[in-house]
Amino acid sequence: MMSTSALSPGAPVRAHFDRGFRLEQAGLLDRALDAYRDALGASETLLDRAEANLRISRVFRSMNRWADSKLAASEAIQLAEQAGSGDLIAEAMNIEVGALQVQGYYEAADAVALRALEHASSPRVRGITLQNLGRGAAERGDFATSDRYFDESIRCFRLANYDLGLAIALVNVARAALDRGDVQRAMDLGHEAIALARRVNALDLLLTGVQNQAAAYAAIGRHELAEALLTEALGHFTSAGNLVRQAECLEIMGELSAQRPEDADTATRCFTRALTLAASANDQVLVERLSKRLGVRAEKPAG
Repeated sequence: MMSTSALSPGAPVRAHFDRGFRLEQAGLLDRALDAYRDALGASETLLDRAEANLRISRVFRSMNRWADSKLAASEAIQLAEQAGSGDLIAEAMNIEVGALQVQGYYEAADAVALRALEHASSPRVRGITLQNLGRGAAERGDFATSDRYFDESIRCFRLANYDLGLAIALVNVARAALDRGDVQRAMDLGHEAIALARRVNALDLLLTGVQNQAAAYAAIGRHELAEALLTEALGHFTSAGNLVRQAECLEIMGELSAQRPEDADTATRCFTRALTLAASANDQVLVERLSKRLGVRAEKPAG
């Protein structure tokens, strides 16, 4: 099958990495995967092969292909160990952390993240690891711990001049602020996150920030503005095939409808469709939350 990359398979590996990253940030995951596979084919060093597998693992995680993601991450870790790169080891481990968190395995995710922190040496990779630890704490409602990890990760990202990481951090901190009921802080951080994501041209992240802003507007009763933002975000995530983000958008739409007695049936339809998507993506945290909303029993994934 012909690669969808605009580059020949014999192009320098870094060119494939750069193209794959642009596609990944745009949410074009199948094409990003092809570009990273081309990079793997062009790799001549252990470090390049490790990085190619790391990027492939990350895309598989975004596709909710957990087994494929874990296999590629394990290959990346093994190659990084052979090359003696602690940062690459840690970065590959962080992909597994993210996959475990999405599936609701927070204790296992924390254990992997703490091991990754022992390998990480650069501010950028330490920031990624601390960010994942903060995200796990926030999902469990331990906001004091999440604040500590988030603050340290942001310090690391600023030290590394890693704007994409900083944008991700701001999106996550805004979401945590919303979850703890601090809507104004969530909106302030959300505006900053969206502006930064736009500056680094990270469309998928930008739309995630927009989704969070919609949830904040919904919380203060600004329904029309929230619905406009959600429509924009849902369209993007549907085109990109991102089931989890689609489900989250529909969940917020359901919340908006539930606040209007005449739209109770619409709310139920939104929650039901969101639950179907979340189950297809094997996002157990979202499945349990939506099941609770609908008053049904959450189905545990097989195995």
